[in-house]
Amino acid sequence: MDTLPNSLPNRLPKAHPSELVMSAAAVDKHAVTTHRFHSHEPPDQVLAPMRERWRNQGVPVVEARSGDWMMLSVRSGQGIETVQVRATASGTEGLRSRWVPVRDSQGSAPAASHLLDWLPSASRLLRRIDHHDPGREAATLVALVEASPSAAASHLRASAQAAGFVADPASGMPAQRAAWFRGGDAASASGEALALRRGGETVVATVSAHRGATAVVMHWSQGQ
Repeated sequence: MDTLPNSLPNRLPKAHPSELVMSAAAVDKHAVTTHRFHSHEPPDQVLAPMRERWRNQGVPVVEARSGDWMMLSVRSGQGIETVQVRATASGTEGLRSRWVPVRDSQGSAPAASHLLDWLPSASRLLRRIDHHDPGREAATLVALVEASPSAAASHLRASAQAAGFVADPASGMPAQRAAWFRGGDAASASGEALALRRGGETVVATVSAHRGATAVVMHWSQGQ
């Protein structure tokens, strides 16, 4: 198996100090670590030495642009490493991420697996993100449901109640019309926001109409 080029934490110049913004997270069966960094140099000058080093190592470099962001990515059998930069008033801000595949048994929060059972049978899971932070575990599920927002919300509420969760007005988001979520007014919005609790576990869910189906986003968290 080929290997990723030398890890960027040792490759960013000292003039580009970095801070960890995401660690021990799992996204789509990949362990993801992300650092943020800043530089007084313009984006082109920040990327140039990274591009040169990777190419000198014989690693194919993929370049792309999305809005203000310029991106470099390299891939191998071990995963993907990506650097994104954009110009700021003082130079450059950037994100460096490493994505490494994990087995199904790794990287997920087992206690959050019950959220999958809350979804109606005609559902399609789009993304699952798990976080393992000091003193806290969290998971976010994004899904499309072939049902109306009201039917999907009722299903979630019934599933949560069966699992021992209760409404949690103390979170500031009791079940209600979710006009704020869709950017509309209460009369035209179609959706709900639910806040639920079971002991030290909390679940916040939003349900809204989306392209002929219903988008469901559930965020679970639990202190350790």
